[in-house]
Amino acid sequence: MKTLAEIESAVEELPPAQRTELLLFVAQSLREVQAPLPEPRDFSDEQLRTWMDEDEAAMRRFQAGA
Repeated sequence: MKTLAEIESAVEELPPAQRTELLLFVAQSLREVQAPLPEPRDFSDEQLRTWMDEDEAAMRRFQAGA
């Protein structure tokens, strides 16, 4: 089998359990070739507090109808 059409035709002939096994195999192989996730970002406590304060102020303005 060399074409996608040939593979699709062969897959249609598989029983459901083998289709599931094939699907899991393809999903695993895709995960393995994907680029790694970026490292988590690290924010300082001060930066987080500033963002929360800004958010709280925006919520108060919103609730006041401004």
